Amino acid sequence: MSRVLLACGGTGGHLAPGIALAQRLTDEGHECLLVVSSKAVDARMTAHYPRFTFVPGRGRGFGPGLVNKLRFFPALLGSIWSAWRLTRRFRPSALVCFGGFMSVGPAIACWLSGIPVLVHESNRRPGKAVRLIARFARSIHLPTGVRLEGVAAARQHDSGFPVRAEVRPSSRDVARKALGFPATGRLLLVLGGSQGANVLTRWVEGQLGELAARGIHVLCLTGPNGREGEVRTETSLVRFMPFCHQMGLAYSASDLAVTRAGAGTLAELATCRTPAVLVPLPSAADDHQTANALFAAEAGAAILWPERDLPQLATLLYDRLSNNAALAEMRDALALADAANRWEELFQETVQLARPPRASAG
Repeated sequence: MSRVLLACGGTGGHLAPGIALAQRLTDEGHECLLVVSSKAVDARMTAHYPRFTFVPGRGRGFGPGLVNKLRFFPALLGSIWSAWRLTRRFRPSALVCFGGFMSVGPAIACWLSGIPVLVHESNRRPGKAVRLIARFARSIHLPTGVRLEGVAAARQHDSGFPVRAEVRPSSRDVARKALGFPATGRLLLVLGGSQGANVLTRWVEGQLGELAARGIHVLCLTGPNGREGEVRTETSLVRFMPFCHQMGLAYSASDLAVTRAGAGTLAELATCRTPAVLVPLPSAADDHQTANALFAAEAGAAILWPERDLPQLATLLYDRLSNNAALAEMRDALALADAANRWEELFQETVQLARPPRASAG
C-alpha cells in the first residue's frame, strides 16, 4: 500500500479538492494523510469525514504589512520543521499541495527529503504559494489555458477541480424535500464560500419584504458565527444557516445562486447545473475571484456582478428567476463546463509517483 500526503487546509477551496482526491485514492487502496489548518472552517468540514486522518499543520499567510511579513519567516521555519517530522513518521511516497499557506512548509520539507511534490492550482490567477512551490515541484496542475512564467512547459498540465464524491446532482423535488423547502416557488441559494459573506447576508435581510411578496424562498449560508434561523411568511421561507453539509442538495434544490467566485464553488455549480450570479470577493488575493468569474461569464455559465453594484442586484435576479429560457441556456453552458472539468491526470500522476518502485530483475 502506498502513502500519499496532502497539504490542503486553510479554506474550503483548498480543503475540498484535497478531500476529493483522498476519496479517490482511498477507494483505490492508497493510504492518505491530510494536513489542515486549525481554522474553524477546517474543523467543521473535516468532522464529516471520519474515514480520513487529518493532522494540524503549522504556518501563516504572507499577509500585507511589515509586521505580517516579519512573522511569516519564523512561522515558515516552524512549518518546515513540523512537516519534516511528519514525513519521518508517515513516510509518504508523494505530496500533493493545493495552495495556500498550509502548503509551503510541507512542500519544502518533502523537496528537501527527496519526496516528489505535485501542486494543484484551481484559480485562474495562481497564488503566491503555488508560484513558489512550482519552482521545485515535479508537476504543476493548472486550470486550462493558465501557465506560469519561468517554469518548464513539460511540468505544467491542464487540470480541472476535484469535486467531492457526495456533491452530485439530484432532482429538484427530492432535494427540496430533504432540505425542508416547499416544492413550489423559486428558490434562491446565497452563499459566500466557506468563509461566509456578511455583505450577501445583509443583502438578503434587506430583501425580505420583496422576497415574500414575490413568493421566493432563500437558503442563505452565512459562514462561521453567521446568522442562524428562519423567516417564514405565507408565501416564502428564508432560512439562514452558518454551514450546509449537503451542498449537492442545496445546489440541486435551487433555481439560481448568488455566490462568491471561488474555483471550488464554480466547479460544484457546474456539477449540479445551478445557474449563478457571481459576486467576486474584492479583497481576494491577486483578485483571482474576478478572473474566475470572468471565465465562467464568458462561457455563459454565470453572470458577473461586482460587489459595488449590489444595490442594483435585485432587478437582475428577479428578472432572471422569471426567465426560464435564460436559465436553461445557463444550465446548458454549465453542462459543458462540467464535461470539461477533468482531473484524471492529477489522480493518475499521483498514483504513479506513489507506487513503490519495482524490484529489478536478477
